[in-house]
Amino acid sequence: MAIASCSTQAKYSNEVMYDMASILKDVSQAVDGELKWGNTEGLSQEKIISNATLTNPSQLPELEVLAKEAKVTNYRLLQEFQGGNAVMLICDGDVALMEDAGCNAEFDKIYWKSPRPNTCSINLDAAALCSN
Repeated sequence: MAIASCSTQAKYSNEVMYDMASILKDVSQAVDGELKWGNTEGLSQEKIISNATLTNPSQLPELEVLAKEAKVTNYRLLQEFQGGNAVMLICDGDVALMEDAGCNAEFDKIYWKSPRPNTCSINLDAAALCSN
């Protein structure tokens, strides 16, 4: 006798994704602080991120480890500097999973619960978020 179930399992584990979101928040805040108070003139985005994460260099590699655990098959970390503010986005290929501006205390956008293709692009407006 076969038993069919109507329930579906989420593609991404909430527990692991929230762990990733916590680290992304820490990194985005560190990068945002580096943009505001560090000496960033003439530096590449990669160097600014490297400088910002010097005090906790395991965070970026940990994001990759967690992405594998969460079954993110094509992990991508994007960043955009909007004036003196940092916005960071984690994607699975072309699917946005989470996005955060480093200027505020709350985590900004969770997308993994309703993943959609062709959404891997920065959408947050840091000027609007950071002015409050």
